[in-house]
Amino acid sequence: MSRFPHLFAPGRIGRRTLRNRILMAPMEKNLATADGAVTQRYVDYCAARAAGGAALLLLESMYVDPAGKNHVYQLGLHDDALVPGYRRLVEACHAEGALVGAELQFAGRETSSRVTGRQPVAPSPVPCTVLTGGEMPRALTVDEIRALVGRFAEGARRAVAAGFDVLEIHGAHGYLIGQFLSPYSNRRTDAYGGDLARRLRFPLEVIAAVRAAVGPEVPLVYRLSADEHVEGGLGLADVCEIVPHLERAGVDALDVSAGIYESAVWIVQPMEVAQGCLAPLARALRRRVGIPVSVAGRITDAGVAERILEAGDADFVTLGRALHADPELPRKSREGRLDEVCACVACLRCSDLLGQNLPVLCLANTHTGREREYAIRPAARRQRVVVVGAGPAGLECARVAARRGHAVTVLERGAEPGGQLLLSRAVPGRAELAGLVTYLAGALARAGGELRLGVDADAELVLRERPDAVVLATGARPGVPALPGILEAPAVDAFEVLRRPVAGLRRALVLGGGVLGVGVAHVLAERGVEVHVVEPGEELAGELGLRPRWRYVADLRARPNVTVHLRATVEALSGDGAVVRAEGSQTELTKLDVVVPTRPLVPVAALGEALAARGDGPPLFQVGDCVLPRTAFEAMQEGAALGHRL
Repeated sequence: MSRFPHLFAPGRIGRRTLRNRILMAPMEKNLATADGAVTQRYVDYCAARAAGGAALLLLESMYVDPAGKNHVYQLGLHDDALVPGYRRLVEACHAEGALVGAELQFAGRETSSRVTGRQPVAPSPVPCTVLTGGEMPRALTVDEIRALVGRFAEGARRAVAAGFDVLEIHGAHGYLIGQFLSPYSNRRTDAYGGDLARRLRFPLEVIAAVRAAVGPEVPLVYRLSADEHVEGGLGLADVCEIVPHLERAGVDALDVSAGIYESAVWIVQPMEVAQGCLAPLARALRRRVGIPVSVAGRITDAGVAERILEAGDADFVTLGRALHADPELPRKSREGRLDEVCACVACLRCSDLLGQNLPVLCLANTHTGREREYAIRPAARRQRVVVVGAGPAGLECARVAARRGHAVTVLERGAEPGGQLLLSRAVPGRAELAGLVTYLAGALARAGGELRLGVDADAELVLRERPDAVVLATGARPGVPALPGILEAPAVDAFEVLRRPVAGLRRALVLGGGVLGVGVAHVLAERGVEVHVVEPGEELAGELGLRPRWRYVADLRARPNVTVHLRATVEALSGDGAVVRAEGSQTELTKLDVVVPTRPLVPVAALGEALAARGDGPPLFQVGDCVLPRTAFEAMQEGAALGHRL
């Protein structure tokens, strides 16, 4: 019997039967062309998730008019010329047993002229202050509203002509339909604004027009934010009043999410937010309707999904990043191969890439978004490859190389693999990052690679392995900043602060408010230390995008024993003091028990230099922080690229 009987039971939405209860969330990927067309890369991405076992693939928000696109490389449903490309995608997914859905969307106030080439339009002139630049939208006229209802119907007709099995109307995340519903963004006083009945008018007209365009056979799903998490916006009680109207209008299922751009942390939740965080919202809505309910929100594995379904919180689960990180999650889970699942660690690098108009790749799975390019191809010649360093760069390179048929040995100085990823275990709310190490080490073993721990490799030891190629992934270490008095100050290695608790500390100075500095400050503050963080830049954790930084930084700032000094520098240190300069003023910190420099990080290069100096050794390659200290994402990408090239 399956460990997940609810998750892998067939289900129904409208007149369609789904092979299980797993929906792929309509997550934008930047894999379309600038005019909204499908690419082969997009087809490959979806075919992989269909083959992996998801029941219904909802592609992404697909704009029904170019004035309503919110990303440069977003799919569109505005032109009949797009239909053949979608038909090819749908057929590829049908061949793997999955149904495919199109999500109809118009961004409204949540876009900018940089994307559309024109002023945004919305129910009311209420600018979106987050993610889009705060451009003032123009209020739609009644004639324009009616024309947009027609655009949704036309987009639905094109989707059905392309063979889509299900249509989803995007009423969530503060896009146009949600903007009409919410008093936060709808300040109209005509027939489309005011009380709930009038704010419902546009959504209900869209539903009616779409249903008329596609007939009774095609299921309609409505995606909504069950709580907008903004003052003056829709809360759960409001949405509980709304959903019966949607059911009566002909919607066949609800797809529950949360948030709008001003509360974007609730649209795509970081690792600090609990898994399955939106299930209570879905449970409340499910009690108000007789149609199926699906729910999104940090559902990262089959166990979380099964508990939600078993508890009756929802009828289906909508997985976005979980399937982004591992398209085979459904099949592996059904077959009991849970240790083989590449789990999403909620780092939100995918969200960062989306905002940068770059293909939405994945930290945990370097194959994602490169399904054809990074298909495992047997090596032309089997080589003996020695990898030094079992951080993310070394492990990923070794995993890929071993899968391609090379004989791979990884030498790691530490007692366990993982490198700097292991440091995240000490930081409150960040421990999931270290779970990637377990997956990579297991995947290496399954591929036939060997991992030797506790080996402090030097040039002689490496060469005794008789390698055909050597990969150095030796990482980086904290350096000593060029500050007056640093050698007299009570300076401590940042990595050691995270690895081992230091007793008896009362007051600490953290030099640098990047990702590492914020992590060190969290750990010290958690132990009751009074912490001062000095950062020359404009913000903390600037290496991260807005969404992953949001909670990480907000939680630190909320600690009463933490003081943050932005646009500030440390001018000098002494035995127990520091001089901090910020915007022309000077502050003296005294009675410091510890100073923790978090910059610079220095590449560990001694082994590479020793091997290169010999001149007669095998080819030498370097990946990750030993080349240039950056993030785990760059380390993984470099490791994979080399593994495929060897």
